[in-house]
Amino acid sequence: TWAQILHNKYLQSKTLTQVTVRPTDSPFWKGLMRVKTAFFNRTKFIVGDGNNTHFWEDTWLGDTPLALQYPSLYRIVQRREALVATIMQSIPLN
Repeated sequence: TWAQILHNKYLQSKTLTQVTVRPTDSPFWKGLMRVKTAFFNRTKFIVGDGNNTHFWEDTWLGDTPLALQYPSLYRIVQRREALVATIMQSIPLN
């Protein structure tokens, strides 16, 4: 499908929030990258089990990604691509 082609060519192992436009990208992909911010500003993720939602870069808590809500923390985070499930599993419950 076209979605798989785009995923393999442009995303590879990254998420849509992690990719940036490159000079060699097609005009179609460059157009998608131009509207990416507007898309994410109007979209929220349903967390579910947290295995498909990025803790810092997806909008799942509040109106913007946590990376934008807490830029000072985001700058020092070592694992920016961490999933919600991974972070929540590391928090002790007692």
